[in-house]
Amino acid sequence: MRKTIFVVAGMLAAALVPPSGAQAASVGATVVSPKRPLNARAGAAVWTRSLRTLPNGTAVAIECQVKGQLIDQGPVRVTDQWDRLTDGSFISDAWVRRPQAAPPPCTAEQQTAAPAAAPGAPTTAGTVASGAIPLKTRGGPARSAILYAGLPNGTPLNIACQVQGEQITGTLRVTAMWDRLDSGAYVSDAYVNRGATPPSCTAPAAAPPAAAPAPAGAPQAGGAPVTEAGRWVSPLPGFSARPGFRTPTNPNHVGVDIMSFVGTPIHAASAGTVLEVVCNIEAGHSCDQTGSASVGGCGWYVKIQHAGGISTLYCHMVRKGVVKPGQKVAAGQVIGYVGSSGNSSAPHLHFEVHVNTPPTSPGNAIDPLPFMRTHGAPIG
Repeated sequence: MRKTIFVVAGMLAAALVPPSGAQAASVGATVVSPKRPLNARAGAAVWTRSLRTLPNGTAVAIECQVKGQLIDQGPVRVTDQWDRLTDGSFISDAWVRRPQAAPPPCTAEQQTAAPAAAPGAPTTAGTVASGAIPLKTRGGPARSAILYAGLPNGTPLNIACQVQGEQITGTLRVTAMWDRLDSGAYVSDAYVNRGATPPSCTAPAAAPPAAAPAPAGAPQAGGAPVTEAGRWVSPLPGFSARPGFRTPTNPNHVGVDIMSFVGTPIHAASAGTVLEVVCNIEAGHSCDQTGSASVGGCGWYVKIQHAGGISTLYCHMVRKGVVKPGQKVAAGQVIGYVGSSGNSSAPHLHFEVHVNTPPTSPGNAIDPLPFMRTHGAPIG
């Protein structure tokens, strides 16, 4: 009898031991994103590359969890946890319905195993190793460059290339090399754990924001000249605009809204010259505070003049734009960050297109959706 009890107990104990390594079972879950598809990304933050979109109700298999960007706009929970799926992509746990028990934490290998970039644009995988202090991403290879955001320790990185800059003493090495991420931002290689050495940045894909105005055709930070007049890109890659231009219920809405998250980089839709960087808000309120539906004005905004008498406006930024009036910008260059300043009830970009400018006015505003579609950069 006692022998039988021992055998049964041993079988139960073996059954309760979780599998490890490659044999670990995934956690089944469902995407909860009723208004728009959820972006599956190359890392645990919205500024990492979008790999694909997952419609509401999509079944996913979660391999593990990693700490990343805090998401406070999800329908399920407010969290900084991101789920690594079995294909290597990441989605915010704020948009996932799953069993009560949280998935296991990702190992160091799993955190760096983000999918590779599209063919023709390989990246080097890395991981932030900054300890308790988030690693700052910047607009150039120096601490004096524009600050973008902080990446928590363990955040997966996709490194496009390396460039020499300010020497930094970090947790892993003392070096003057800075890693240019696939998002266009820079981090010091002194705080990056990686297996291979990234290639040299001989031809950056897009210039980071310059700190001051530059003459037409002059190189911007990172060495890329301001060119490509006529090329159009989405101001918020990976996010879709909702139809909303002069609707019957809101005839004075002369743009479209692209819902996103606070801190998502906003890109110039085409090359041009910055005309205005302005706080537009009702008297008695501040653009540096979260707005509401009862406050008038579009908060912090940037206006850009493009070739052919076209102007674009970008409203509700979280803080003053990172460009200056008179500055030349390239298509896709970061000009500011998503927020909810002014007449806004949630983080989003209000995007306008005007023709026959300057000046801009409600009378020369056109619907951005068909305009961007016909210019090869659909946004909705």
